[in-house]
Amino acid sequence: MPAASYAKKLQRASSRKWNIVLGLVLLAVFLFSLALRLYVIEPVRIVGNALDSRLSPGDLVWVCKLPFCTNKLTHDDIVLVSLNGQDPILRSVFGLPGDSIRIFPDGKIQSGENTFQWEDESEIIVPREFYVPRQGDSISFSELNDIAFDYASLILQNQFGTHRYYTQAQLLRENDTLPLSRVGSAHIFGRPVSIREIHGFHWQEYFIISLQINREEPGAKPVRFERKIYNALDSTEIKGFRSPDDFYYLICTKGNHYADSRQLGFIAKKQIIGKVVRAQTLFQH
Repeated sequence: MPAASYAKKLQRASSRKWNIVLGLVLLAVFLFSLALRLYVIEPVRIVGNALDSRLSPGDLVWVCKLPFCTNKLTHDDIVLVSLNGQDPILRSVFGLPGDSIRIFPDGKIQSGENTFQWEDESEIIVPREFYVPRQGDSISFSELNDIAFDYASLILQNQFGTHRYYTQAQLLRENDTLPLSRVGSAHIFGRPVSIREIHGFHWQEYFIISLQINREEPGAKPVRFERKIYNALDSTEIKGFRSPDDFYYLICTKGNHYADSRQLGFIAKKQIIGKVVRAQTLFQH
């Protein structure tokens, strides 16, 4: 075989091998980058302003997804959260598993020495206190106040689906049950209350209705609402359950009009995608 032909044959063989090697290297780099983004750290560009007062539109932040980041959350950490198929959102950690939290009508929220206040908060009308569950905690509905009942119900619904449970409300004066028609001319946000929707209200709406009835009957014993939750399959009462996960109370420090745990309830640990970190912080561990 002529030397020139043999050289060309070797060149073609080497070229094919090089292309294969190069392709494998590029594939490995791509897979490594994908795995890094999915499971280790992800850059997130801040769009809009419904996030956190410490972040601005256009900022690029790094979200650490490793267990040493998500297993050691502390107060004021910023986390990326997944909410039932919606786009992930960034929120600030206010309540940790095991914390007791108080919330006040002026928009102040407190857990130990940790405090925050939303500006122009007008939805909270009376102070309330509640506990943030740890995994395995026993939760008994009969021992919960009205706001804690709402949050516990949301845990069940988020865990198993809203179709699995339903809530019924009773109107009580001391230990006597009153007909729900006694709601009468009560109004919520300027509209009359429908008896058909009475079982689906949240705690503040029940408080408002009770207040209106009590004002209509000065001198009478005050009324109150009591709620129970039932299994939709056989109508048996659900008296309690064990907390399926560690939970967190997350807030939006940007303003009071953005969704956070006030409306969404406790956020399960499994919903937390990662924690916002500085790039250099991640590699100092």
